Amino acid sequence: MTNIDLNLLRVFDVLYDECNVTRAAARLFLSQSAVSHALARLRDVLGDPLFVRIPSGLQPTSRAHQLAPRLRVALAEIRNVVGIPLFDPAKTRQRFVISAGSYFCTLIVPGLIALARKSAPGITLQIVNTSADLAQALDQQQVDIALGAFDRVPPRLRSEVLFHDEKAWAIGSHHPLAKQPFDHAAFLAWPRLAIGIATATDPSREPPARKDLVSRVILETNDEADSPRLAQRASTSMMVYDATTAIAVTAATDMVTLVARRYAAACPSSAQIRIIDFPRNHVETIELSMLWHSRVHDDPGSLWLRALIREAVTLSSGASQSQGSATGTRASARAGKKPERAPARARSGRADRAGGS
Repeated sequence: MTNIDLNLLRVFDVLYDECNVTRAAARLFLSQSAVSHALARLRDVLGDPLFVRIPSGLQPTSRAHQLAPRLRVALAEIRNVVGIPLFDPAKTRQRFVISAGSYFCTLIVPGLIALARKSAPGITLQIVNTSADLAQALDQQQVDIALGAFDRVPPRLRSEVLFHDEKAWAIGSHHPLAKQPFDHAAFLAWPRLAIGIATATDPSREPPARKDLVSRVILETNDEADSPRLAQRASTSMMVYDATTAIAVTAATDMVTLVARRYAAACPSSAQIRIIDFPRNHVETIELSMLWHSRVHDDPGSLWLRALIREAVTLSSGASQSQGSATGTRASARAGKKPERAPARARSGRADRAGGS
């Protein structure tokens, strides 16, 4: 035990993250046989199987669960002792990749790029669309940070809530419902445009997706499921893959759609639509977060980028307040709605937290 090879501990850390020899080998740039050999040596040294085979891969033993968090702290301390190179934004030419959908690209990314150009003119900041294999992209370091609404975040990833939004109905400015008192059943009775992730291929022929991370469709909801009677009256015959298209369609037709309020107010077609809020006692909130891999949690470049994203969120929240004051009262089903505030987490610059959505 006293002469254990530290490289074996790194193998254990990655195996515990992946629970799969093939994926662990890819991350470590080793062959599968080398990882299997390292695991055999670890089992011999520690006197425990550490992982048992199951149909989906490897399952950590109780001993592995006990070792993993303490070992991760120890490895991080070793990296600190060895010394991590300083990160100077003004001089770096590092490349960062951020995954973000239309919501964040409209509300946050413009301010983020403006801030980055001022503080780090030499960096390359690439914004890519959110994909179904987002967890794998983070694992393989193809994406540095993901922005969105996420469910079931696995332990190997870290998340931080940036702010909240609310769901609302969007209709054309001349829609008959714009002149009527709010009635949720009335909205469900009109033809509805759905927003969802769709592909041109038959979903039944696609390989099953990994279940450890779900990137939620921000602008969709399942509230019809709470009321089968209303669900029967709803007509959802059309679907688009992004909110920009959905809002443009509602502006030109009699269809209704569910949107995230902040995005709808900022989108290019906002002048041609009415945004109708849910009653105060039926408000549905959306939790918007950033996501990154545990391996870069203490990396200076990642720390800087996450701080820059928080600053961009704060600036966006301030701009939303100013715009709300300038444009006056918005169409709403409830009176006296309070203006949005900058998220407390973003204002205070609190440390990143681990965990899920």
